[in-house]
Amino acid sequence: MPEAVRLVVWDLDETFWKGTVTEGGIREYVAAHHDMVITLARRGILSTICSKNDEAPILQLLEAHGIREYFVFPSISWAPKGPRLAALIEEIQLRPASVMFIDDNPNNRAEAAAMIPGLQVENEHFLPSLLDDPRFRGKDDSGLTRLAQYKLMETRRRAQTTAEGGNEAFLRSCDIRIAIEYDVAAHADRAIELINRTNQLNYTKRRLPDDPHAARAAFAREIEAAHLRQSGLVRVVDKYGDYGFVGFFQTENERAEYVAGEAYRSLRHFCFSCRTLGMLVEQWVYEYLGRPQLRVEGDVLTDLSVPHNIDWIRLVPSLGADAVAFEQVAPHMVVVGGCETNAISVYLSPYAGRLEMMGNFRAGGLFVRLNSASGALSTINRTRADFAAEAAALELPVEPMAGDYFADAPAGTVFIINPSLDGPGERRRYRHKTRGWELTITPLGGQGSGRVDFNESSDAEVLQVIGARGRLKAARDHVLRAAAHIRANYDSIYGMSMAEKQQNIRDLADRVPPGCKIVFLLNHHAMRRQNGELGTYDGMKIYAEMIRAVAAEYPYLGAVSFTETIEDDSQILVGGNHYERLVYLRTAERLVEKVRALEIKK
Repeated sequence: MPEAVRLVVWDLDETFWKGTVTEGGIREYVAAHHDMVITLARRGILSTICSKNDEAPILQLLEAHGIREYFVFPSISWAPKGPRLAALIEEIQLRPASVMFIDDNPNNRAEAAAMIPGLQVENEHFLPSLLDDPRFRGKDDSGLTRLAQYKLMETRRRAQTTAEGGNEAFLRSCDIRIAIEYDVAAHADRAIELINRTNQLNYTKRRLPDDPHAARAAFAREIEAAHLRQSGLVRVVDKYGDYGFVGFFQTENERAEYVAGEAYRSLRHFCFSCRTLGMLVEQWVYEYLGRPQLRVEGDVLTDLSVPHNIDWIRLVPSLGADAVAFEQVAPHMVVVGGCETNAISVYLSPYAGRLEMMGNFRAGGLFVRLNSASGALSTINRTRADFAAEAAALELPVEPMAGDYFADAPAGTVFIINPSLDGPGERRRYRHKTRGWELTITPLGGQGSGRVDFNESSDAEVLQVIGARGRLKAARDHVLRAAAHIRANYDSIYGMSMAEKQQNIRDLADRVPPGCKIVFLLNHHAMRRQNGELGTYDGMKIYAEMIRAVAAEYPYLGAVSFTETIEDDSQILVGGNHYERLVYLRTAERLVEKVRALEIKK
């Protein structure tokens, strides 16, 4: 079946009106066609013109009839229509299958159909039935939002063609601003539209159901796990006007392998409207998100594989007239922790010139935990060169498991560390028998994998808890090789006294370089168990109190807890530090407040 039409291309002479302007003039200006263009616009369907005429008098005539502003990107000249139609569809960035060309001349129709495969073509006799045709049902846009956005594109494109100094100079003159809306549930229909209707800038092409109710339900399920997925709608304005929400992204908290310098995330959705094509908004957002793993499906118009410095776009908190720009609190920010690092980092990024994130990650069949004060000390105490052979033996990346990120940090750096793994104190670590460095590694798998002790568990017991991922032979074999290496080279260490925990916090504070600050992010003392019940962990509360006491002794050290930003128990999800999206947003804002209040280390 033909696709729904999103753009109607009108011939004028003997089609939109009766008569020929240059040969006898207009016999009848057809009011029904005039009204049809307006009705289509109110259904969100655009109209444009491809006519053989002199441009100036035609535009004056349309202006006189009050219809000029309802046509976008009109093409009026004596050049052949086929190439002009192809250029017009390319400029408006629609698929030919969603475009209908209406012309009384069979030669023009044949030329267009031959040159533009998929284009829908009709003659003037189709017009009386057009509005009743299901392809033109559209959707309510009585506010003419879509028309206004394309008129904005037209104005901007006209300015671009006359600008001097090249394309990038023009872009820098446009004052392009981006605001990211994280309350995507409030704009679900627009997010769904971007996911399902974009093609040329839809990189993953993961679609939702066609049925609106089913699509909303599926979308709600996708965004509910805020600790695992972060979502945002991208809104763009420039000096020409507001383009609305033109993009949607959704990241997931893992990628196939750790890549130094790139976010430990993958993109589930990454899709953009062509309204802002040429601004490289999609490239800017990809760089802003830290270049997460992206598996591109099908053809796309912008290749994101090569990094690009987009210096003509700036991020703003909102697009209101009274909006205040983000005020950076640090030229460099280092965030170290667990699952929460992805969610927190999304909201912290605008406040740092550069944000570096080191969170728990998977590698092959193993899961590596970094949210530990003792582990952080061990990491910064071993050089990358020293650890290279060990990383190869365990088949793990050297970064972020080795290297002194304190010593490497520039002046003004803010460190945010979540050491929650040390809170209860019963967690098992592995300590190297000769080198003394510590690792916290578990098999990547189902429930119970965190309780595996490679030194005490047999291979059969290890494989039993790996879960669904363990069915992959490569992951299963990796776990067994790592287990053998750990048994030969590491001791299992359990428990930690409060004095040891306190000393670890002090040691990290003492390692902070002059001119920098550090904030410890503390978990809430209550966690939701797999059965849905809420459990209170006194060890976590006591650990947090100890860190706050230490923080009071250091003017450059602060502490912020999720407890401060959880408004009710319903916002606590299953698992440790797993909360609803707004908790992470409020916590990031609280962290920024704390950083501003701290002194720098002398």
